[in-house]
Amino acid sequence: MRKTHTFRRPPPLNPLRVFEAAARHRSFTRAAEELGVTQGAVSRAVATLEAHFGFPLFERTGSGLRPCEGTAAFARQVGTQLDRLSEAAAALSAQRAGGRVLLLQAYSGFASRWLLPRLPAFHALHPQVDLRLASAHDRSGPGAADFDARIRYGRAPWRGEAADLLFRDELCPVCSPALLDPKGAPYPAEILRDLPLIALRWFPRDWPEWWASAGLAGAPPRPRSVFEELSVAYEAAEAGHGIALGQRRHLARDLAAGTLFEPVPAVLRREAGYHLTYRPALAADPAFQAFRGWLLDQVRPAQS
Repeated sequence: MRKTHTFRRPPPLNPLRVFEAAARHRSFTRAAEELGVTQGAVSRAVATLEAHFGFPLFERTGSGLRPCEGTAAFARQVGTQLDRLSEAAAALSAQRAGGRVLLLQAYSGFASRWLLPRLPAFHALHPQVDLRLASAHDRSGPGAADFDARIRYGRAPWRGEAADLLFRDELCPVCSPALLDPKGAPYPAEILRDLPLIALRWFPRDWPEWWASAGLAGAPPRPRSVFEELSVAYEAAEAGHGIALGQRRHLARDLAAGTLFEPVPAVLRREAGYHLTYRPALAADPAFQAFRGWLLDQVRPAQS
């Protein structure tokens, strides 16, 4: 007699990727850094899987996460299957006609302030490459399979992807001349206690970490404005709404033009930074080689 199989709904893919990273790191925070999402998004993804299975996957302890019985072995199997899926996707991508279309995902702040002003020069050098840019505004989970390459913020490495460091964090307070007189700069860091601060929802530690690095006692004032997108935070600072923490590389043109200036000289430097990430198999694609080489040439002078 022919054996019949009962269909069981498979677990959702994106939560599986998040779960695998959390199990490997035994930390929601480190998984969030690897995947470029928030800690809350990691927690929600794991909760989705736990609801699917009907039992907990981790024990929450004072020292971190401890995989429940069978969880660690399952996570290793998931990791193996995800690697195979990435390899299959890379093989399919390599079969595309000519390999001339590149789909790149980038954060809106990075794209609008740093990448887009430089792209005309790339198109002039490589008119045969069709580079299509998508915004990385959706932070609900990974989505690497949809893109040839991504601009990602965090610390390398990322599972299944090669990474080229473009530049590390250099966060400095910036504001409009309408808020403070640039002629009075540099101002003492204490002046920021009495000025409205602009913050990003996804990076609540930026101001406290800058505050401590500048030698200021206590905690910074509560930000008056909190935005989802870095590009919007920059626009708010330019409009005179307050002081934003800006990436120096993003704002080089604005600082040179005087639409923004640094009222306080203290800079927060961190190991995290912006990377170009891509599947290793893509390195042999001529169109990607052209873009990657050009992009690295744009950052080498400032890294030397």
